[in-house]
Amino acid sequence: MPRFLFFTKTFWNEPPRLRHQTARLLAAHGNRVDFSEHPYWPGRDRALGVCAEPDIRLFRHSELLHHKLRICGPLRAANAAWTRRSIADAAQRLGVADGDVIFNFNYEYYFLRDVFPTLPIITIINDDFITSAPKVFHPALEHAQRMTCGMSDAVLTTSVVLKEQLVAHCAPELFLPWADIEYRPPAMDSERNLLIYWGLMGRRVDYGLIDELAARLAVEEPTIEILFVGPTLPGYTDHPTLTKHRNLKHIGEAALDSLPLDRAIAGIIPYRSGIPEIDAVVLPNKVLQLLARGLPLLISGMPRFIEGPFVDRLDRGDPVEAVRKLKSRFADLQRPIREVVEQNGAAQRLAQLRQIVDAASARRAAAVRRRS
Repeated sequence: MPRFLFFTKTFWNEPPRLRHQTARLLAAHGNRVDFSEHPYWPGRDRALGVCAEPDIRLFRHSELLHHKLRICGPLRAANAAWTRRSIADAAQRLGVADGDVIFNFNYEYYFLRDVFPTLPIITIINDDFITSAPKVFHPALEHAQRMTCGMSDAVLTTSVVLKEQLVAHCAPELFLPWADIEYRPPAMDSERNLLIYWGLMGRRVDYGLIDELAARLAVEEPTIEILFVGPTLPGYTDHPTLTKHRNLKHIGEAALDSLPLDRAIAGIIPYRSGIPEIDAVVLPNKVLQLLARGLPLLISGMPRFIEGPFVDRLDRGDPVEAVRKLKSRFADLQRPIREVVEQNGAAQRLAQLRQIVDAASARRAAAVRRRS
């Protein structure tokens, strides 16, 4: 397979997301990946060619304006022109050539086709960027996303809801995360008395629900504790929910396998309801990593979330009873957990990626022939 260029607005050392997972999957199978980190602003450092991991190099290009400052058409056009020139300069320095493939994670990078007229461009829309923005910006953002999808040779999305939104102006394909390891049977003889949240602490979390759960567990199931693991966004560091319960502990970032998984009853994903960007979620990146270690799931929000006997809800019915139910059925749930992990492994996603790349390359070659 060819060399891949990833265009993102993510630093490599951020908590892993689909863009990191995809880059690592391709690199692990002998491909070189050049990964564009968050753009820098004019006059700042433009690191190029830093080796992040074997076969993965980091580079950066610049943008003229932060997205919140692009408040009108001329400013958006000026930023696009600036960014296009910066990307062209980075591509020249990287030695981009025919046969390379572009993976674009930016909904408003419609100008990539101007820079790479002969290269296949695969755009991945994995967040509802438009709905989460102020309504006054929706028309401009929808226009940018429509143009970005229109110039792409393939469009992938991680959500059924997003796929339904995009189908009006392209033919999106569902592309979901995958398990980072093969299914690993958990210990069956250990005392399980821990619920683990492994992820970012921010606006997605339903802190009121966690308040209720922690308070009730302290009375009704005093041996069960809750562990929150991960970075905290500004404004949430000292959130009362994370500090006021004796049976709830919060620690910083940690690898999943470094946690006391032999004590875990389930992984919890207590997201809020009624927020469009959350309602669109089908399969968060962390889910298959938790399942691969044999952990069932307790969730809230996310009405389109995958279904299975290993998923129970904290926001429908009695949350303490949901905890008790998963604890009592922990051993019985391992078979369906193993089956879903085996159906969503790295081999399956790599095969899908190869098909997508081959089809996108064929479309681009045909488009180039039609213009010549």
